[in-house]
Amino acid sequence: MWIAPLAAFVTLLTLYLATLAPTVVGGDSGELTAAAVTGGVPHPPGYPVFILLARLFAALPFGPSIAWRVNLLSAVSTAAGAGLLCATVQLWTRRAAAGLLAAGLFGTNPLVWHYATTAEVFGLNAMFGALALYLWLRIERVPTRRQVFALAFACGLGMGNHHTFVFVGAPVLLRSLWVARRELRAPGVALAVLCGALGLLPYAYLVVASRSAAAVSWGDESTLDGLLGHFLRRDYGTFSLGKAGSKADAFVENGTFFQTLSLMLGGSLRRLLGLGPLLAVAGYALAPRKRTDRAQSRMLLVLLLGYAFLFCALSNMSTAKPLYRTVLSRFFVQSDLLVALAAGVGWAWLVERLETRAASPARVSRLSLGSACLVFLAGGVVNAGASQRGNTVFRDFVTAAFASLPKDAIVITMGDHVTGAVFYFHEVEKLRPDVIHLDQQLLGFRWYCDRARGRHPDLVVPAGVYQPGGFTIKQLMDANRNRPLVVLDRLGTWDESWKDGYLLATTGLTHPLVPADRYPSFEQWAERDRQAMANYDSLTPLRYPIGSWEQMLGELVLNQQAARAHLALVYSHDEGNAEAPARLAVNLLEQVVRRAGGLPALGIPAEPGVPSIEIHASILKNLGIGYEILARTDPAFTPRIAQAWEIFVAKAPATDPDLPAARAYLKRSRPATRH
Repeated sequence: MWIAPLAAFVTLLTLYLATLAPTVVGGDSGELTAAAVTGGVPHPPGYPVFILLARLFAALPFGPSIAWRVNLLSAVSTAAGAGLLCATVQLWTRRAAAGLLAAGLFGTNPLVWHYATTAEVFGLNAMFGALALYLWLRIERVPTRRQVFALAFACGLGMGNHHTFVFVGAPVLLRSLWVARRELRAPGVALAVLCGALGLLPYAYLVVASRSAAAVSWGDESTLDGLLGHFLRRDYGTFSLGKAGSKADAFVENGTFFQTLSLMLGGSLRRLLGLGPLLAVAGYALAPRKRTDRAQSRMLLVLLLGYAFLFCALSNMSTAKPLYRTVLSRFFVQSDLLVALAAGVGWAWLVERLETRAASPARVSRLSLGSACLVFLAGGVVNAGASQRGNTVFRDFVTAAFASLPKDAIVITMGDHVTGAVFYFHEVEKLRPDVIHLDQQLLGFRWYCDRARGRHPDLVVPAGVYQPGGFTIKQLMDANRNRPLVVLDRLGTWDESWKDGYLLATTGLTHPLVPADRYPSFEQWAERDRQAMANYDSLTPLRYPIGSWEQMLGELVLNQQAARAHLALVYSHDEGNAEAPARLAVNLLEQVVRRAGGLPALGIPAEPGVPSIEIHASILKNLGIGYEILARTDPAFTPRIAQAWEIFVAKAPATDPDLPAARAYLKRSRPATRH
């Protein structure tokens, strides 16, 4: 009975171990790992079961890093989920090959594989989902009180890991309570409810963790209202993925039902080797006429469609950008689990039909087992790009950025992709302990400001919170003049208070804000910039697929490089159109263009192996300015001026204040032909 599930578990665990991320990657992995290790609370709803297990895995006495050990939790739980999926199909069909095929489709799914190799909650969510399905099927076959109690407890734990578990856990638990009603009676139902409540006990950990001095901890769960608010995700908007308007255009008012449904169910054909959905349909169509098989098939259909429709109805994340679609896709792991289960059952019924018509049923059975093994092999080869084995993108970025920070700096981050990684490296691996790290979005919460004051007695955080109507970045700098302030990524556009007495000195991967009377000369800045980028490979992140966190970080670095080029042009202007700063600016900008896909009109080829991305009009504007300055001493740049301005005019919005000057230059340099 357990040979096939154990084989699926061992095979997939071996695959995941061979491709495990060596450190934290994009998304929530940095924050989750840091919160677990420092004894804090991650963002709502807190994920206490994952956090408690992550603390155990972090304490293991092997592995290259703490992050690797927490990543191992995802590998073990995902492989266990696939093993339980195999056991469920085998119990349903009495065919080990069908169980292996389902486990292979699910486990080598590129989406599942990715989250099996990083510190995220979705592998554990899949494990609890597979466990609930296995226990439900056992109850359907032989209903016993003990199995119902185990299912209820597992459902409580599943809810303590991720809220989307409710779409699977609640229906199978209700169904099981009905099937086992004669064995349970009223006292048994009450005990089942108690078991479910016991499974929710890990949420009590959030109360304890919130009262600690943990370095990475979200919210104040020390009160009942705070705990309920965290559980219900009030800061994100209960029953939705996020509040519309809270993060630029990421969340929308009217929801994204059809777009999300298409990505979830339509995309499963690609994710499951083109076989999963087809075999799932076959599983429903070819189900034996026995009443129990039909009832179980209908229940599985209800689970799949219920999850798909309910989640997509509640989802309000925009699908307009590749990164948003990547974030949404994490929630398709659970639906893919259900499709893979249906596919395994469908394969079993299909093989059964073939055996009844074949001259050698044993041969068909052997071919079925061989096909299941082939699925593991094909999935491993086709989806090998899901490997995270060499992914050190965020470690390299944070390490290089922090190496360039001045002593005792305050570094302010913005965005989950940067903040989570900084949380981990600064608080867990103790990178630059002299530095104080603050997240500007979290500074908008009173509990975060209070925690920052408590953790850093020498840090002065002005009264109130950092948002319109509260304190400003200038007030923070003025109150901590002994600590230089550096921004990683960007500042919110609402706060330009720093322009009163401070200047931006974009260097390397950071944006230092320096007092105007201490602004560096071009030579000083250029040397600091060179040193800051000397050991950083800015090309690697751009080679990742569009929509990945890594590629988004690569775009951030490109934008940073464009900002450095702009600053070099400012130096050139301030020094009477000096050539050295202008030449540096042009070199930086041409490299940006090359890495964004190239521009044949300017003679700039594309960087091989890097996906093309949109070039902002300001880059062409600054290139035109740089070419104009260099053309004064080198006429070879003269033709490029008009070429850059032409592309700028074509790309720039109508509100760009430099459009008239660009058009005037083009008119002077290329007068209309007379007829």
